[in-house]
Amino acid sequence: MKKTLLILVALIFAVSLNSHAEDFSAVNDGDTIYYKITSSVAPLTVAVSFKGNEFYTYQNEYTGSVTIPDSVLYNGNYYKVTSIGDSAFYNCSGLTYITIPNSVTEIDGSAFKNCSGLTSVTIPKFVSSIGNNAFNSCNNLSTVYFNAINCNYMGNTTDPVFAYCDNLSTVLIGDSVIIIPDAAFYRCSGLTSITIPSSLISIGKSAFYRCSSLTSITIPNSVTSIDNNAFQYCSGLTSFTIPDSITLIDTLVFNYCSGLTSITIPNSVTSICQAAFHGCTGLTSVTIPNSVNSIGSSAFTSCRGLDSIIIPNSVTSIGSFAFSYCNGLTTITIPNSINTIANNTFNNCRNLTSLNIPSSCDTIESMAFSQCVGLTYIRINATIPPTIQSNSFYNVNRAIPVYVPCSSVSSYQAAPYWNTFTNYIGRDIIYIDTTICDGETYNFNGTIIDSAGVYSYVNGCDSVILTLNINPTPDIPYDLILSNVTDDTYEISWQGSAESYDIYRDNSFIANVDTTFYLDTFNILHGLTYCYKVKAKNGDCESAFSDSLWFEVGLDCIEQTNITSKLYPNPTSNKSYLEIEGLNSDADVLVYDIMGRIIKTYKVNQGTKALDIDLSRYAKGVYSIRIVNESINQTKKLIVQ
Repeated sequence: MKKTLLILVALIFAVSLNSHAEDFSAVNDGDTIYYKITSSVAPLTVAVSFKGNEFYTYQNEYTGSVTIPDSVLYNGNYYKVTSIGDSAFYNCSGLTYITIPNSVTEIDGSAFKNCSGLTSVTIPKFVSSIGNNAFNSCNNLSTVYFNAINCNYMGNTTDPVFAYCDNLSTVLIGDSVIIIPDAAFYRCSGLTSITIPSSLISIGKSAFYRCSSLTSITIPNSVTSIDNNAFQYCSGLTSFTIPDSITLIDTLVFNYCSGLTSITIPNSVTSICQAAFHGCTGLTSVTIPNSVNSIGSSAFTSCRGLDSIIIPNSVTSIGSFAFSYCNGLTTITIPNSINTIANNTFNNCRNLTSLNIPSSCDTIESMAFSQCVGLTYIRINATIPPTIQSNSFYNVNRAIPVYVPCSSVSSYQAAPYWNTFTNYIGRDIIYIDTTICDGETYNFNGTIIDSAGVYSYVNGCDSVILTLNINPTPDIPYDLILSNVTDDTYEISWQGSAESYDIYRDNSFIANVDTTFYLDTFNILHGLTYCYKVKAKNGDCESAFSDSLWFEVGLDCIEQTNITSKLYPNPTSNKSYLEIEGLNSDADVLVYDIMGRIIKTYKVNQGTKALDIDLSRYAKGVYSIRIVNESINQTKKLIVQ
């Protein structure tokens, strides 16, 4: 009987021992730290734990500044500290600072929950997971140094790691970090500053959800994915530049970023997903690049401030509700790549006044333009009436003009539901898209146009729509310099800001370059004189030629001069004054118009200090003033208003 009793007592004692969270304790830097053995075979590992049976058995066991070692000696063996266990520091409100070693790879759930004395924490670089509520209610935590290189788990949206850390204002991401994991800073409403390194490649789901105090963030081009909901409800964000490395704007990424007024979408993006910008009421204009081929459902729903959007021909599908409740939109042109206008796409765009439907469209689904009560006309280019539903144009005035191809008026008048419109007008549209150079004009049916814009006129059944673009005429290249590189190679360099340059040698074209220098390799003949000049180009628009640069083989290039000149007022309405300092010999002053033609010439003597240039009889525009003699080559631009 006594033996049985002893065995029972031993079993109870053993159970009591095993129920403790810690297996042993050890002192480090004066602090007693409790450990739970996680591996009793090599490699030996432990987790930091709490004292007693439950985390609340000994309240506030850890206080002040605590340093966790990377290994600890127990029973003659060293154990590597690889984790901070569940609730290890739970309710340690007296804990003011914690040093976590690089040996730690896991920080478990509620590990530092209610540690209200913590003001900053550093997450080591080898941490691969952080459990739910790990820093929940650390309400004085203001700074997080996040150095985890590849952290794949960081809580969830139900129990986020930094829940109720309302004073967390600064997050510094380490230079080697490649992933910001899902829900990393979920609901950190006080977050105002975050530094993201060029090593980062991915931002996880809901990573910055409801970080409403975050006003700006710079995402490096190393980032290739920003997952869904990443910045949802970041109402403080005012602008955002999506890096060139992103191909997909994921679902709900900027949903209800109501303060967002500017968004830059790069040419790398091919898809804008569902509700990506839903509720971004501050957006006023969006340019969708030609790389985008799909716009998801509700992508821009309730972007009430949006008054301008250009949908390129690269877009082949637009989802339902994509632009519904965009009350600021006044006009929309649907690209010729669209076959179907989905249900509710433009529902409740109440200020939409004009609508252009392409010839490619064959289906307009239910409620597509419902409640577009501001429409004043509809233009449809499809010869065969697209299939529509009875409510596709619900509450749209049926008496507004509907422009259709001349040969199709009767077809629309007879087509189901189209026959409810009463004011059909036959129009065949001719589109002209052309570019002229700055300073040139375009004759549009007898009207001389010199400004970029969209113009139209009606000629019988034909409606001609002109899109006129203005390409700036580049400035004349200046400060030409010739350098001898080798016996048969000369470098010509100059100053300018054009797209490209044509190089001429002895009045013969030799090259076009997009740099401001050119290496000319040719068969040099000694005793001959060579002449270079350069012309700037922006597309088809050319400047006048630069001053010519002459040299004789074996002799130095043209002598440089310290002449200085000033032209004022500039711009001018009629007359300007050219002041010249350092003129050592007589010179010519030549006045060129925008086409490079000489319209006036002046002779100035060596002692001349100033010259009146009168252009009151000439048209408004840009003129070039050139000072030239055997050693001077200087050009200035003069604007006449």
